[in-house]
Amino acid sequence: MMETVVGVSKQQPYSPHLKKVLKTYQLTAVKSLQGPSTLLGTPAVLGVDKGHSAPSTMTTITVASKKEPVPAQPAAPECGDVFMTPPPFPIQQLPILTTPDQSRSELSETVLEGETISCFVVGGEKRLCLPQVLNSVLREFSLYQINQVCEELQIFCSRCNPEQLEVLKVTGILPMNAPSCGLITKTDAERLSSALLHRSGGLVIKATGCHEGAFSFKVYHECFGKCKGICTPELYTDSNAHCIECVECHGMFSPQKFVCHVHRFRENRTCHWGFDSSNWRSYLLIAKDQDEHEKLSKVLEKFKEQHDITGNTQHHKRKQ
Repeated sequence: MMETVVGVSKQQPYSPHLKKVLKTYQLTAVKSLQGPSTLLGTPAVLGVDKGHSAPSTMTTITVASKKEPVPAQPAAPECGDVFMTPPPFPIQQLPILTTPDQSRSELSETVLEGETISCFVVGGEKRLCLPQVLNSVLREFSLYQINQVCEELQIFCSRCNPEQLEVLKVTGILPMNAPSCGLITKTDAERLSSALLHRSGGLVIKATGCHEGAFSFKVYHECFGKCKGICTPELYTDSNAHCIECVECHGMFSPQKFVCHVHRFRENRTCHWGFDSSNWRSYLLIAKDQDEHEKLSKVLEKFKEQHDITGNTQHHKRKQ
């Protein structure tokens, strides 16, 4: 015996029970991958309404009798055309499975303004012991002056964790009764010391007529903003020689100090990371607004090769 089940037209309005089931499904699907399966099997959910018929848009499904084997039927169409699709799940953040950074408690050293400072490497960035910086590099400045510059440059320091604090105590860098210790990134330490030590008031001013007529060319850098200068290779007699003149304040700087020197566009709202003034060869660039640019680029590369104790000048080249 054959039975005929009549489908529902897409234009037919949803029954109240169907709306109730959909609402229940939306609420249950958040906690279950299967949803309210017991409710989805009811005739009302399937959208069967014996009192309606649509001659042109009906779908006829033939069910075989119990005596005959049921032939394989293609999969039923998705219910997306009839049911309202529930909102997607929010994106879940996967747990980080990488091993923790074990180097954050390993003590190392770096050089800042000629002073050796203890530091930790956290996430690839050196974090310097703030008390050492204050008591050596910035010992000539009051806490008020230092705080004022930190506020101006938007420099914020962090506190070391208990493991780092214990290392600093055991190595004798901090007293055993020190309750905490601040850490400042190498980048921010460079910015802070440059702003306090190498502003116009403490600059070496180029003497009038000094090396007048000597070969020079224009250079610039884009660290913490931008600054233009005039480089005189003849004055570069050692790594700390003042051979670059700032075009704004006419102060003389060594290449390492020049890449920290800025006047405007200090990028105080920018998150700086990974700066090291000892890599000045990567930051010092040849100005493009001058004749024989290619020739001067080669001159600058030879200039960078001088007094390079690392011997890795070729790795410092930067596309201009």
